[in-house]
Amino acid sequence: MTSEKSETTEPSAEGRECPMCLAGTLREGTVTLTLECGENTIVLKEVPANVCDVCREAFMEEKVSKAALKKAEEAVEAGVGLDVR
Repeated sequence: MTSEKSETTEPSAEGRECPMCLAGTLREGTVTLTLECGENTIVLKEVPANVCDVCREAFMEEKVSKAALKKAEEAVEAGVGLDVR
């Protein structure tokens, strides 16, 4: 039987010290991500992220960032000027 875990899986940042403010701790949460490309604005709601409990800075795993960018690119290619998902 093969493992479904990828060799490039990132360890979770939850529980780590916030690299921005150094005072908070990263916790699992969600954020609203606004992406702008030229005249297009794409808003993605409830994007999974690790969020600092003090400064509220958000950090997304690489796979989440890639998926968000792909959704935004698909919306722009479809001719969407403003999209909220």
